Amino acid sequence: MVENATSERTYIFEPILGELVEDSGTSTPLLESMRGTSTQNNKRYHSSFDRTKIGSDRITEHNFKNSSELSARHIITIASSMFLGIFLAALDNTVVSTLLPHIGSEFNDMPRISLVATVYLMSSAVFQPLFGKISDIFGRKPLLVLSNMMFFFGCLICGLSYNIWWLIFGRFVTGIGGGGLTSMCTITLSDIIPLRNRAVYQGAGNFFYALGTACGGLVGGLFSQYGRGWRMAFLVQLPFCFLSCNLIIIYLRLASDKDISERSPLTYKLKLIDWYGVIALISFLLLLMVTITVGGQYMPYRSMNFLLLCIAVCVSGLIFVYTEIYWTSDPILPVSFLKNKSVLGSSLANWFCMMGMMTTTYYLPIYWSSVLNQGPVEIGKKSVSSFFSMAFGSFGTGYYVKRFGKYYKLMLLSCLILIVGQLQIISINPKMSQWRQSILLAVPGLGVAILITVTLLAMIAAVPQKHQAATTSISYAFRTTGCTIGVSLGAAIFQNCLRSVVTKAVMSFHSNIHSERELAYIIERALHSSDWVNNGSPDFVRQTLLDCYQYACDKTFKFCLICFVLTAASCSVIKEHKLPTALDSEDCSHE
Repeated sequence: MVENATSERTYIFEPILGELVEDSGTSTPLLESMRGTSTQNNKRYHSSFDRTKIGSDRITEHNFKNSSELSARHIITIASSMFLGIFLAALDNTVVSTLLPHIGSEFNDMPRISLVATVYLMSSAVFQPLFGKISDIFGRKPLLVLSNMMFFFGCLICGLSYNIWWLIFGRFVTGIGGGGLTSMCTITLSDIIPLRNRAVYQGAGNFFYALGTACGGLVGGLFSQYGRGWRMAFLVQLPFCFLSCNLIIIYLRLASDKDISERSPLTYKLKLIDWYGVIALISFLLLLMVTITVGGQYMPYRSMNFLLLCIAVCVSGLIFVYTEIYWTSDPILPVSFLKNKSVLGSSLANWFCMMGMMTTTYYLPIYWSSVLNQGPVEIGKKSVSSFFSMAFGSFGTGYYVKRFGKYYKLMLLSCLILIVGQLQIISINPKMSQWRQSILLAVPGLGVAILITVTLLAMIAAVPQKHQAATTSISYAFRTTGCTIGVSLGAAIFQNCLRSVVTKAVMSFHSNIHSERELAYIIERALHSSDWVNNGSPDFVRQTLLDCYQYACDKTFKFCLICFVLTAASCSVIKEHKLPTALDSEDCSHE
């Protein structure tokens, strides 16, 4: 590999779009420097491509082969293709939020409906950490194409599913692709953008992620209520995914991708993968996700099977940590970086933040649907407010960090915003005005947009340049596991509270007028379908059932508040590092 590659690397992504141009008269550094150095760099690169260097330095070599030939149209197209992938991944993540009650009612399987949401997050959490290191070996472009293909076929399976298990399988496949789309965009941009300027591009990525997150509920509601059913909410994404994949194939040309493809046979690249680490990581994350998902809902916490699952999680986790620290010299996920307070604090902050936010995103629509009997379109409209706040938070944070080079105080402010926003959500009740309900998701959305931008910068600034892709994988690993654990714990809290309070409240009507068999039937239907509660339940028990749903949602929202408090505690240990304006991050102060 190229020696001193960090000092010789150049970048092309400034300007990227009209809104991101700082000075229209500023020339792009890469276009000036690559003309005189590309030949020399390529010779040096080819002469030193060996296995010992590829494990530690390959990440610093991802750049465009002949960027002097790239026009502004090419640059915009490349960025747009990756941002389109982020948008689709975010949209598919939340598109089911307004569809869950209707899907559960159609399949008559409300208790298992949370799996439709959690399995997407589960597969993302399990496979997303692998993309960073594997893309170092196979190249960024092949992994981006693979992610698009997985996403495409996953959405196709979801749209054609005829029972809930096929839908769950489709969501699992889609989650693998969605996880790759989000992480690979960040990793690719990290190769060519200076750290201080990266906040702007990270903000742009967060903008499209926020747009997809906000549009997901609305798109799902529109197709569910006015379209040809909820299946079209998945099928409509197929042409956009196909477009994104083709744009990447045509326009994304990285020098290292081509060199790796030409000079390295497949068997050689497969040998470079830390297979022990891959197997250990997948086993640990899969067992963790399954344990969290089935606990309390499908398997009692005090059962022997659940205890065995917990033991398996602990053992697999220890095996993974031992493998990555002592067994391999080039780990798939460098867990040793968690000794760094900034990396650990940022990871935990992402974990708790996404745990609380994703749970709120899924269960606030359930509150609107069950307690207030609102339709998918109306729920989708109320979910859109989070987009505007997340867009403002993403771009605002990017420009603030680029201008001042500071992020610590902004990070603490985001924690305060999260807590205040969640307190407002906890106070929701049927008497709350419609305009207040419409902005409930906007406040925590603003806090999340700021937090995920600055914590990623804090993590990257705390490690050397050559480890940034792996560190980015750590960040996404904590985000996705936080999302999955949050939704799973939220589902466990919601279902357990609902079952307990519904059983107690309905059985209190037991008398000569209402038999125990009749009340047992009411309990069973109320737990399986919120639509039945509003439209089919007997008049004498309807308000009681709605109060039970209100109680279960309230407990779930309080769990989210605890998550945001823990987010603030995690941020308190993060240290502020210098953000360099050049691509040499070795100048950053590391712990």
